Amino acid sequence: MVSKRLKTRVQHGGTLVLDAQGLSLHADGDEGMRARIEVAEQNGSRVVYSAVTPLEVRRTGKAADRLSYLLSRFEKKQVTDEVVATARHLLDAAGLDGHECLVDALVVATAALATPPVLLVTSDKSHVPALCKAVETLPGSPKVKPVMV
Repeated sequence: MVSKRLKTRVQHGGTLVLDAQGLSLHADGDEGMRARIEVAEQNGSRVVYSAVTPLEVRRTGKAADRLSYLLSRFEKKQVTDEVVATARHLLDAAGLDGHECLVDALVVATAALATPPVLLVTSDKSHVPALCKAVETLPGSPKVKPVMV
């Protein structure tokens, strides 16, 4: 049974973007993450991840098999020139260092280019919210709302 709280967090349509923690929780069988994804899919949202995200969520053995299966269920978004240019803009707008925040910037840029409304599942409370705020400086980009897990 999916709680009313989770149902209200995912709007109809749009995109649910998983960062490393969201994907990791799901791969480890976290019920809250499973329910969040289930609600998103029931509401017609696309569940996506950046092509760089699995590099942060490496697994071995049977856990690697489960991760591969889960990745096959979601849409992988490639790191294109547009994603890189968007990430560069977000880093500049947020005043963050690319060396320290590269992967976060690529994931948020992926979210910024997704179909709205956009929710980004993350556990990062420092860089990701700042990058999501910087999305508002992009012309025509949807608001990217971080969902902390």
